Amino acid sequence: MITDSNLTHATSRSTMMSRPLKRGRACMNCRFLKIKCDGQKPICGPCRKHPKDDECEYSDGPARSRTKALEDTVSRLEARLHELEHPEDSTPSVKLFDPYSQFNAPPQLTISPPQSAFRSLPNTPYHQLPRLLSPSNSSPDSQGYTPLSPFSPPSTTASTPPFGTHGPASSPLGIFDSRGSVRSPESTASSLEYEPHGEALLQIFLPHASEFGFFLDSNRFIQSAMQSMLPDSSIRPSPALMYAVYMWGAHLSGTQREHEERKFKYKALQYAATDLMPSHPQSFLHTIQAEVLLSYYFFRTGHFLEARAHTATAVALALGGGLHQIRSLHYPEVPVIQVNPEHDIQLEPPADAIEEGERINGFWAVFMLQKNLSIALEPAARVCGVFEAGGMQIDTPWPLELEQYRQGLLTSDIQGNSTVRSYLDQPGAPSYHDEPSIIAMNVKACILLHRAVYIHGQWNPNVSNSLYTAFHAVNERINSLRAQLPDLAQLDGRSAARTILLTHSLLNAATIKLHSLYMTSDANSRHNCIVAARNMFRFGDMSLQGLGYLNPMMGTLWETACGVFVDELKRLREANRVWPSQAAAESEKEMYASLQDGLSALSTFAHDSLFMRRLLTKVQAAADAA
Repeated sequence: MITDSNLTHATSRSTMMSRPLKRGRACMNCRFLKIKCDGQKPICGPCRKHPKDDECEYSDGPARSRTKALEDTVSRLEARLHELEHPEDSTPSVKLFDPYSQFNAPPQLTISPPQSAFRSLPNTPYHQLPRLLSPSNSSPDSQGYTPLSPFSPPSTTASTPPFGTHGPASSPLGIFDSRGSVRSPESTASSLEYEPHGEALLQIFLPHASEFGFFLDSNRFIQSAMQSMLPDSSIRPSPALMYAVYMWGAHLSGTQREHEERKFKYKALQYAATDLMPSHPQSFLHTIQAEVLLSYYFFRTGHFLEARAHTATAVALALGGGLHQIRSLHYPEVPVIQVNPEHDIQLEPPADAIEEGERINGFWAVFMLQKNLSIALEPAARVCGVFEAGGMQIDTPWPLELEQYRQGLLTSDIQGNSTVRSYLDQPGAPSYHDEPSIIAMNVKACILLHRAVYIHGQWNPNVSNSLYTAFHAVNERINSLRAQLPDLAQLDGRSAARTILLTHSLLNAATIKLHSLYMTSDANSRHNCIVAARNMFRFGDMSLQGLGYLNPMMGTLWETACGVFVDELKRLREANRVWPSQAAAESEKEMYASLQDGLSALSTFAHDSLFMRRLLTKVQAAADAA
């Protein structure tokens, strides 16, 4: 007998069985195969009876299933395919722009002053130029030009004087765009912005510029930087160099200009990557100078990876431009710099002795930077460099002071022939001049320290015949060069005093590195190490605070000297414990006082140099453990 309740139950069951499952109740496998799914989780009945390669998945799970993800990817790719096939039906989500549009602009025809305008500027000392070249002392010229701000970019550009380096030229400098066409120098404008504090930043940086690898003629640089009467942007320094100088000026100003320092640093980094593209007459040399300044900046602030990167760039540019073969007897032809597979650039000769001197000094500045960074950051066993690579030959003459170039001391008969190798292998080789320049002695001291560190790192008591010969040769050259150096007490100029101090310190560190090989076994070598370390902190009548800012390499040299004091202090304390005596106690007290001199020198410059601060912490920890 069928009752009303039974009929209702049967009807609702029939309706439920005939109604399809809601989306998400069936697993993905059953949906794909179009079979009935009971919706059991985690594995439904059909998948449990007939296992599939794919796991049983549900679209209503807490996470998006793999099948759903694949479906979404297919949908996205189909939409992208439709967008590419029918570009008129859609709007791109990202609009591209040409970052080099400023370099591809058509040339603007202007009336420019003669190219000799820069050459005719007087050699006025840079500290007098702000007064002579200030806008208040300028007036519009006869052609109706309005005087520009010292660092404001001009509205138009003019033709560019010759650019290049030594040797004959076979092709003019051209800038090549992506289409392979040659654009003349007139098509590139300066991107240098007006800086209201630029004059003050220059005056802060330039007195200390030589400590951070600045090799350009200061008089010409400040004249071109402060130029306000001519609208020709080609005589101004390149933007990368100018912003690097601003960065240093803000950095040396202290914490009150940290924001400006960061701003100038970013701009210097930006333009250093592209300044070779505009045809500034000195863009090649100015880019090298900017890279050197950036490297010393990162070295001083403790960013060693960035310092290495900019050093490598400076080395590559110097070698690519042939600055290591200026006046070479073996390579008279000028190297060709390849811009792209279709076009090459051959650099033109320098315009005068000053420009040639800047290139010579520029190479040696890059050379010293690479050596100093290698000594400071590499273990002794890995100290080497690109300048020691097989087949590398440096023929560039030793550097002179820029005033000596102006005086014509780099005569036409001076030619280069294995400059570094001859100095190391031929102690009696004739020099160019009776009295070498201070900057040349500084380079030679750097070479001797690098050689001493290399010998120290490669030393093996069992196989040391050739190194033993090299040991005595380097030691002889150290003593010979030290005898030529003037005494620090006789120097009156702070810039010369800093250079001589660095040269003395390089030679003292070279002595320490050499004789530390025998310090524990030979009393004479131990004495030489202690004397050299103590001489590192004897400044005569000079005050460290009065010297201003020093090359960051001084921190590494002072750390080397302090290491001698720490090792000797340990030895004396151990000996005093075994055989106590009044003499041993006095020696220990003297050594402790010498160590305090080293810590005091480091602490003097640690407040504004992160690199010096790290070295001070390291030496202090070693002293506490002694």
